[in-house]
Amino acid sequence: MNIHQLQLAFDAAEDRVLFRVSTTAQEEFRVFLTRRFVKMLWPHLLRMLENKVAVKAPAPEARREVLAFEHEKAVRETDFSRPFAAPGADAPHRFPLGEAPFVAIHGQVRVESAGAYKLVLNPGTGQGLEIGLDDRLMHSFCRLLESAARAAQWELPFFADTQALSEAPAESPARHLLN
Repeated sequence: MNIHQLQLAFDAAEDRVLFRVSTTAQEEFRVFLTRRFVKMLWPHLLRMLENKVAVKAPAPEARREVLAFEHEKAVRETDFSRPFAAPGADAPHRFPLGEAPFVAIHGQVRVESAGAYKLVLNPGTGQGLEIGLDDRLMHSFCRLLESAARAAQWELPFFADTQALSEAPAESPARHLLN
């Protein structure tokens, strides 16, 4: 699946974050992320990004600085100005998992290789979503998730609040299971 656009936006009526992914093949996937799920997912995302920079900066303070630099660089290289839209205005738009979003109950985030991550989101039953993210997309996903969680006023630890995570030893786990 080649990603065309990502969107994470707070849906006040549902009290959830709506995650939308459109592909270059004119497909769209929709997933609701609850506060509880985001609260469990967020530390794993940050830890993965920190583990990547731990080689460059073994000291926790330096690691935070390098991570902040890499995050800002990736975010600067991403175009957040375009509204979420179907890849082709005239092309038919398909919803392989249905038009209604499913609620992510189970998830996994793992490092596939250097600079390549896999994000897996699954409902309680049925088919879920598995997408690959490179470094830039991972940082962009984190930025969008942080922005949506702030809009929701969920009071979660955000990117600037990584000190507690930085003080933990940098490990390089291959995968993290959620739920």
